Amino acid sequence: MDPEAVTRRLYEALAAGDLEAYRALIAEDVVFHVDGTSIVAGSHRGIDAVLRLGTLVIGETGGTFRTDLRSVLANDSHAVVLHHWTAERRGRRISMDNVNVYRFENGLVAERWEVIADQEEHDAFWAG
Repeated sequence: MDPEAVTRRLYEALAAGDLEAYRALIAEDVVFHVDGTSIVAGSHRGIDAVLRLGTLVIGETGGTFRTDLRSVLANDSHAVVLHHWTAERRGRRISMDNVNVYRFENGLVAERWEVIADQEEHDAFWAG
């Protein structure tokens, strides 16, 4: 499967809350990079760490976290995604556009970098 198709399926699985479909699209040694100083920041290494990150996001937002895939630009090894996300947490609501850059190996997501539109707002929303 090509990177664009994998990326679109990844967002479909995320939207459906289908953890098994999501897991099937990422490599065992995947790394997700999230900048900032918040509870979601850091380099999350390995499939279990990435899934823990997802569980944290869902739990902290009471299931209100949503992403809307806006655009995918891909070649044989990378995909660049523009998405809009919303969530509620601790009486706050957030609505933001982000860019994610995905790197693929053997048809699976091997690495992701999250480019946050407003780092200060992001860190405040996800503060510990």
